[in-house]
Amino acid sequence: MTTKTLAQWSKSVLPDNFKQVSKQTLVIQQFLMEHLPEPINQQVSVINFSAEEIVVATSSPQVANYLRLYVAEVQQQIQETFQLSQKLTIRTTPASLLEIERPPDLGKPTKVSNQTTENISRSAGWIEDENLKQSLESLANTLKDKTKSKG
Repeated sequence: MTTKTLAQWSKSVLPDNFKQVSKQTLVIQQFLMEHLPEPINQQVSVINFSAEEIVVATSSPQVANYLRLYVAEVQQQIQETFQLSQKLTIRTTPASLLEIERPPDLGKPTKVSNQTTENISRSAGWIEDENLKQSLESLANTLKDKTKSKG
């Protein structure tokens, strides 16, 4: 069984122009943030950029209607500014799909005391499964080394 690294897997799955599209999406997002009036500019997200179209989404039907009303002007400004020919499409999308979730801040890991490492090492002596025993001993030794280098 061959295993691919995450980088190899990503490269095989993502299109060749992924970096360029990602960059262009961010540039157009910034352009909209700077040129649309507040609070509309805070409620739009560029969600797709392809050879045929640029898709802008919002969770608000009112904002989507406003953008559709002025889509020709916004499309013309984007095309002239970035020398693009794509059609601008406006979509209404649930807010939950537009939000970027960030993992919670876990903070610094807690320090492991010498007593804890000794307990792990001692417990390993009672384990009959050799693989598990070796894993616990390795863990205890690694934790001992970490506490020595910090102490």
